[in-house]
Amino acid sequence: MTNTYIHTIEFEYEKINHHWLNIHTTISVGLAAASFLMEVILFFILGRIDLISTTIPVYIRKYLIIPTGMNLLILLIIFLTRKYFSRRRTLQAYTVSLGLVAICFVLFTIHSIFPSLYLLFTIPLMFSCLYGNYTLTTVTAAAAIACRIIGDVVIVWDADRVLFTTNEGYSEVNFAISILILLGFYISCLTLIYFEKGKNQAAVRKEIERVQYRHGMLVDQLTSLYNRTALDEVLSNLSANDEGLICAMMDIDHFKEVNDTLGHLAGDDYLKKFAEILRSECEQHLIFRFGGEEFCVLFTGSTLEEAERICRRVYRDSTRILEPGRIRHTAAASFGLAVYQSGQSADEFLGAADKTLYKHKKNRGRG
Repeated sequence: MTNTYIHTIEFEYEKINHHWLNIHTTISVGLAAASFLMEVILFFILGRIDLISTTIPVYIRKYLIIPTGMNLLILLIIFLTRKYFSRRRTLQAYTVSLGLVAICFVLFTIHSIFPSLYLLFTIPLMFSCLYGNYTLTTVTAAAAIACRIIGDVVIVWDADRVLFTTNEGYSEVNFAISILILLGFYISCLTLIYFEKGKNQAAVRKEIERVQYRHGMLVDQLTSLYNRTALDEVLSNLSANDEGLICAMMDIDHFKEVNDTLGHLAGDDYLKKFAEILRSECEQHLIFRFGGEEFCVLFTGSTLEEAERICRRVYRDSTRILEPGRIRHTAAASFGLAVYQSGQSADEFLGAADKTLYKHKKNRGRG
């Protein structure tokens, strides 16, 4: 039960990660679109105030066509990965995270004259940590720092700046501080992942404990079948939609003789074996230990004839639990069936099945 519940929680987390992956992809598209829109606006503003330091065709090629083409290529890789590797969620997360780094790299490189633009790289770092994956965040941080260094030290895209290595007036301190800030942001992301994982694990443990406690309240400890409390809960929710539901009440004849002759341990063993018979024959239906040697089965999606055939097989198998001669009479399960009628109360429904049970016992001369 616990493992099943854990798998359910993991599935829910997977759904949340998939939802975030969709949002993450949308953000990448939005950043690329915003970058293009910003370049268009800057083109008109700089052209109007005559601050374009190169020819218009060169400006359009360097700041509109090439960056936009690179961003479109990055987005194409992201969408192709998501389409053709739809089941590999980790690969998709890496592709979208690194794709966002690449889009930030394009924007930073073409405008590296503005040193503060290195803060763009905190965006993919922050978003990658929401997956709760240390390795993914580390790879994203390494890519962001590498892109920041390459964009500032290797590439000269903006005509108004020169390489870091040839600029005697460039502040090496500011460059080092920017790297330290990105490293600090990376460490903060790892810390956030650590504490979020701890909180999630604590919440899962508490929820599992709650479910286990709840499960213990609804399950009979001897037979591991549902108990009377569970039956009462199911029957308390009966409605017109349950019309046709079949209740089988079962009672083991001469069970007191089993206890008195063979002892209570033998009686407990009999009940366990009878519960196994019920699980085997009624595996598609709800099975309850009503109390003592009484049991109840709720048949869903079965006809009265099908339910009766199953009960007869249970009766036949129950006569074989004890070897002949161990007690004076045969310990076997009598049963009574009732079909739920709309408007019946739970007590009336159970009472109808109970009445049929004792009629059956009497007719067989066992009452």
